[in-house]
Amino acid sequence: MSNVIIHGDVAFGKGSQTAFSFGKPIGPKEEQHTVIKEETSASGNVAKWGDDNMFPQSLLKKVRLNGSAGAGLRFLKATHYGQGFMLFREEATEQGKRNKIIVSPSEHPDIRTFFQRSKMNRCWLETISDLETFQIAFPEFILSKDFNKILSVRRLSSAKCRFKRMNEKTGLIEEVGFCHNWNSSTSWDSEYVDRIKVIDSYWSGDQIREYCKKNRIYKFVMPIFYPTMDESYYPKAEWHAVYHNGWMDVANSIPEYKQKLFENQLHIKYVVHISEEYFQRTYGSDWQDFTPEKKNEIRKKLLENIDEHLSGNKNAGKSIQSVTYKDGNGDWVQGIKVEAIDDKLKDGAYLPEASAANGEIDYALGVDPTLIGAGIPGGKLNTGSGSDKREAFSILTSLFKTKRETTLDIWRMLRDYNKWPEDLEGDFANTVLTTLDKNPTGVENGI
Repeated sequence: MSNVIIHGDVAFGKGSQTAFSFGKPIGPKEEQHTVIKEETSASGNVAKWGDDNMFPQSLLKKVRLNGSAGAGLRFLKATHYGQGFMLFREEATEQGKRNKIIVSPSEHPDIRTFFQRSKMNRCWLETISDLETFQIAFPEFILSKDFNKILSVRRLSSAKCRFKRMNEKTGLIEEVGFCHNWNSSTSWDSEYVDRIKVIDSYWSGDQIREYCKKNRIYKFVMPIFYPTMDESYYPKAEWHAVYHNGWMDVANSIPEYKQKLFENQLHIKYVVHISEEYFQRTYGSDWQDFTPEKKNEIRKKLLENIDEHLSGNKNAGKSIQSVTYKDGNGDWVQGIKVEAIDDKLKDGAYLPEASAANGEIDYALGVDPTLIGAGIPGGKLNTGSGSDKREAFSILTSLFKTKRETTLDIWRMLRDYNKWPEDLEGDFANTVLTTLDKNPTGVENGI
């Protein structure tokens, strides 16, 4: 059985890394073009989130393909939540310092019942997830029949919420729409859109109670968000820059490119070009008298010999001789030419670009790469020492005070509306990393 397969003017050595061509060069693949279909704009009173009203979905689609963005966001969410929500009171010491005295929910049965009914631990986690991803969250509050109490609160997924356009007369956003399947043409009046009243987060509990009682509002949304700059509807998160400027596309395209190379690249090391003149010079006038079958047999035998000569570790460093002669035009021609093919998968090709793109994503998120073990896969990771990680985590944790102030708007709303004790405060306990000689667990808690 022959060890060479011939397809037209190209032959491949079985189980080897050699390709042969007879007289015709192997050209590049045909250029491919992508047709982009233009999206229609959202209709009616919907304040579009992005040009096609699908920005949250587009962002999440790319984040789910990006390990660096996913890991960074997961770290931010966990750091924001810390050791969880805790109640406390502040007491002044004789030295004038303030101490935070932790208060158990069991000391306030109405608060404990509310937290259990509303599954507040879950509510906090989901709200934090929205804030870290989109910098805006949409908690929905449900009132009692007499409007005197908030009975429960739950998170409406930010990706599924859209604002109604502002009232032109007042400049106020009056409603938010909740829909599981927004698209670029979803109408505000669609039967699939749940329209909910919006309450200004600057209002006090008493103001909100009177407004809801007067207008018979039994549920409302109080959007909370990190400080905006010049946005009218949705915050433009700083870390979204890597989505808009293309760094996330770069990071996502390299694994896809690598995968296609592995799937489609022929693992060929050499291309051997054999001139037809070689056979004519070698066999002289007999070559013209040979039958096509005889010529094909001679070609195959030559290819097998060359393939065996070039393949395998035992043949590494061997040379190959080739006859050089002048053709009819007087030009020097090589009878056999061996051409090495550049291996696009060697030496970690494109991994530096991937590392740079992932680094840009980490920087945009504000997560020190040492905290998530960032580095070049297959290369020197340079992930930092334990001290580097502790210091980086300490700095990151200290920056969450401003973020938690936004999250705690929910707690303050509940406390003031339901008239829970005014001196009762809430916060998320920090996780403080320490060395094992100070604490066997390596972790301390603090608020």
